[in-house]
Amino acid sequence: MFEAFVLVCLIGDPEKCHTLKDIEGPYETEQACEIRAHEIAMELPEWMPNYMALRYKCNEKGKRT
Repeated sequence: MFEAFVLVCLIGDPEKCHTLKDIEGPYETEQACEIRAHEIAMELPEWMPNYMALRYKCNEKGKRT
């Protein structure tokens, strides 16, 4: 099982960043997790218009990196 995380930063100020954790998962496969991370990035302007997605990560549930 995988959990999706997306790093978002304020446009124009790369020091103001947040990590978003998906609330729909976890996902059976890493591929499904990656698809969800891309969906979050695409929906970001609607919810956080001054931020842009920079990176994503799919972690195995229960493991920390």
